[in-house]
Amino acid sequence: MANRNRGEGTIYYSEARKQWIGQFTKTIAGQKIRKSVYGATKNEVSEKLLDLRVEMKDADFIKEKGMPLIQIMELIRDKKYNSNKIKDGQYSRITKTIEKIHDSKIGKMNVKDITADNIQDFLNDNKEYSNSTIKKLYEQFNQAFEYAIRNKYIKDNPMHDVIKPKSIKQDKEVRALTIDEQKELSDYLFKSSIKDEKYKNVFLIQMYMGLRIGETLALTKNDIDLPQKLLFVNRTTTIGKNGETIIGDSTKTYAGKRSIPIPDFMISIFKEQIEISKNNKENFLFLNDDKLITNSACNSRLKRILLDKLGWENTGISTHNLRHTFATRCIESGVNAVVLQRLLGHTDISITLNTYTSVFNLFKDNELEKVIELYKNNSLVTQTEDYIKNSPKENFESTEKSTSTLIQAESIEKFQNGTEDIYIDEEYDEMEF
Repeated sequence: MANRNRGEGTIYYSEARKQWIGQFTKTIAGQKIRKSVYGATKNEVSEKLLDLRVEMKDADFIKEKGMPLIQIMELIRDKKYNSNKIKDGQYSRITKTIEKIHDSKIGKMNVKDITADNIQDFLNDNKEYSNSTIKKLYEQFNQAFEYAIRNKYIKDNPMHDVIKPKSIKQDKEVRALTIDEQKELSDYLFKSSIKDEKYKNVFLIQMYMGLRIGETLALTKNDIDLPQKLLFVNRTTTIGKNGETIIGDSTKTYAGKRSIPIPDFMISIFKEQIEISKNNKENFLFLNDDKLITNSACNSRLKRILLDKLGWENTGISTHNLRHTFATRCIESGVNAVVLQRLLGHTDISITLNTYTSVFNLFKDNELEKVIELYKNNSLVTQTEDYIKNSPKENFESTEKSTSTLIQAESIEKFQNGTEDIYIDEEYDEMEF
């Protein structure tokens, strides 16, 4: 027998179909349109009816029943996915973020009933998460309420009065291995057999060629050109919609597609891996029982090596530190920042510079000395040096004092007028580095 489910449409069980059916009718441009949905349970059909009415922008229904917050978040996620704006991995990560909200009190509320205090309390209660996770939660709320404003579900955006809290966790520093640490790990890996350390070549490729872990695990024999000593990065492993490891149809970013020279000392490593993988499906270099290797499996093994084989404790080192080690050694060797950007597959030079600011700063004085030497060698600074030698010392002292006084006066004036620039370090979540 058909029944009305709290104004959400007609829901009934069909003996003929052996399933539940939900229907509702909407008048569009004077014509009545009936829509149906099907499911194994009454609750499933009820949820599908709600999705359908939201999709069709049934304003009267939404005004009467309200629009669940989670419904909006999932709707935005699905629209992005169906528009090819996000990939499987991003879909999976957004879903995990939404689930954190769904399982809370605020996740059961309608968007029109949620206040700034509700959101602030939720975010403050989750300060044990990393700053990166808090940022993702904040962004989900922000997108949902902007959507609700645009679609006239609410009039005011409560996010205007919400402050994004700071995590009580200390941000992890992704550091490079020191020269001594790199030597110790390299010696162990080069001396180990594949039988003893099946991921040894994964770690060596990352440490000496700077690939991301996903890029390394997605390599095929076709990506290796030994005669030309080139490696081609074309794809990466990623997370599917259901959390499984899959091969993405491209690299992490458009700049991720690149070629990298293979050092002579790594040629034997690739020859070994090609021979080992000759029976692998689809020519993959790295598989485990014909299955894709996960990032977590590699990270777990690396941690065991560092602790059990090398005796390093509480290092916090993951496979990503191996990529950072490559980049740091490049900077220490004087590799140009633009060249490093290309090698690492960064979309923008600012990502390279920001990620490795501290390393570049260590070498800026040495680089400046090269410029000064060029000035001297080309007699560009001879007149200046002669002028300094022949001028009374008090001239420079009075100039320094007057300049310092002038700078101070200008700074005080700017501060009083409210025009002095104030720089605040904002946290950022850089997923590309």
